[in-house]
Amino acid sequence: MARKEKNSVTNFDTLVIEEDTILYEMHNEASKKGKTIISLRASEVVDFSSQYGSNDSISYVAENIIGPPTVYPNIGDNAYSYQLRTYGEWWLMLPSNRKVNATLPYNTPVESQDFIEFRVEKGVIPLKLRVYEVYNPGAIVKLLCYCYEKERWVTMWKGEPQILPPEEVNCFTVDIKGINFVTDYYRMEFYHKHLDYFCEIDGIILYGESKFPQFLPILPGLIKKGKKRSEKKSEKEPEKENLVQSNFEISSESSCFDILPVEVTHIILNYLDLQSLCTVARVSKLFRKLCYDPVLYQDVNLQLYWNLVDVNALKSLESRFISMRRLNLNWCGGRGGLNSSYITTFLETTCQHLISLKLGNCQFINDDCMEAIAKYCPCLKELEMQSSRPKDLTENGFKHIAQMKNLTYLDLYRTTINKTSLLVIIKSLKLEHLLLGGCSNVNGTNEIAKSIGRYLKYTLKTLDLWRATDLTCVGIYELVENCHYLVEVDLGWCYLVEPNCGCIRQLVARLPKLKKLFLTSIRNTSNDDLNAIATHCPEMEQLDILGTREYTVAGLKNLLQSCKKLKMLDISYCSAEVKSNVSVLRALFPNVEIKCSLPHTPVFDDWHML
Repeated sequence: MARKEKNSVTNFDTLVIEEDTILYEMHNEASKKGKTIISLRASEVVDFSSQYGSNDSISYVAENIIGPPTVYPNIGDNAYSYQLRTYGEWWLMLPSNRKVNATLPYNTPVESQDFIEFRVEKGVIPLKLRVYEVYNPGAIVKLLCYCYEKERWVTMWKGEPQILPPEEVNCFTVDIKGINFVTDYYRMEFYHKHLDYFCEIDGIILYGESKFPQFLPILPGLIKKGKKRSEKKSEKEPEKENLVQSNFEISSESSCFDILPVEVTHIILNYLDLQSLCTVARVSKLFRKLCYDPVLYQDVNLQLYWNLVDVNALKSLESRFISMRRLNLNWCGGRGGLNSSYITTFLETTCQHLISLKLGNCQFINDDCMEAIAKYCPCLKELEMQSSRPKDLTENGFKHIAQMKNLTYLDLYRTTINKTSLLVIIKSLKLEHLLLGGCSNVNGTNEIAKSIGRYLKYTLKTLDLWRATDLTCVGIYELVENCHYLVEVDLGWCYLVEPNCGCIRQLVARLPKLKKLFLTSIRNTSNDDLNAIATHCPEMEQLDILGTREYTVAGLKNLLQSCKKLKMLDISYCSAEVKSNVSVLRALFPNVEIKCSLPHTPVFDDWHML
């Protein structure tokens, strides 16, 4: 059971004493049974879905959970913590959002939005986990550990997101029961839709039972060789049986369902999640027929079952997916569960009608997969590949996206795409939404902006260039001259852009339909820029000017009075004058959520280092 511990820690020394006391008490009790308890820190980040920091930075990145905490018990925004990129509902309220509501499995309170996987220093039987949340706590909803012997993830704990004071630290603590195997591999999942601002985590400490003699590190080469994954005869967990077709007897007895119109049964069955449909199909021949109707599988969200999805599971579902329109494979297929060879066949046999495909954090993708998507999914309009960074996906693989002629939505957040592939894609497609946040391999963003201005001038509505650190005013002017239909623009952390030249003012003057503008860390944003937004952007809903201190309270008031539809304004790390008037502004404009984060880290002079 997870709990919020009363915070009696006032500094790092008392934290160490508290941790050692817990270890002593647990070890003292366990030693009576001849057991040894040790404490461990995260030693390696294996994978994660998002981070606020850039790939080549040490600020706000996933690696900041490694080792002992450096922030806790201090509270506030701190660059040396791990911060997720999004929070709240703001990202879900814009035209670029492609969120589809899914029926959640039984006993699953929410659908996780982000995750991080990590290893600790050695394998133990986990008994207690403490997570140090230093800002906007309450996002942790699931903890898992990996069983190497059975090659599957096991849930240690899951629960609902917590509503906690945003400006208080929280030691999230879980006493772990029922795990009887040694492991060094763990996963934490987050849900942050309810948070007022970015959540931040400083580190973890795991208490576990150490087995003697000491185990060697668990490496692929040390795992006992056997049959291939798909041929192994191991005991299936109950959850997995519900996704895999197996031999079972089906009753032929009739029921009242056979007199109902098909439309009515579809409505009833649409309330069931995928696992439940697979279970109900075993009740009788009639139920099997009803539950196998492809109409029920037009929008398939396998992200909810990422730990259960492998080749066998998909093979058992293939016949039901022939009318599928939307497929979410985010987070699926890890540790060899899916492979490119099978996925290529799967795309050919089941995805001819697909219009939306999500492949976030999918390590099985390679060049052949991308070619198969282009070849076998002719109707595809939306492709998301957030944080998919497989080694076998090369420049040539990304170029296959250019052959997806109906594609209008492309999300490449944190992928390894480079400028060459991106230029080919921009030239070949009529994209409406292009998200390139965190694409650190793209060098020459000004050239990208020029190509966007030339080929996407009449279609592009969303442009995300977050952390395009080589973008300058030259690239902004390319957008000014050509792209007049933009609704969402994210220029956050494009720190080489200098508003003093007037590029931002000219940009907003050409974008009367603009709803979202993020100018995070563009330091010279001034009253002139805010006045231009107030004058030319009546549809503005979300504005982020975090890290800029050139504007005044008067400039903010003019903006807030003019932009009647404004819902969110982030002015964190503003000037002292503005900060002292935040409460006044909130009182004057209660319909606008004015964000002003509590900084713990001293304000950086070199924002681009974050």
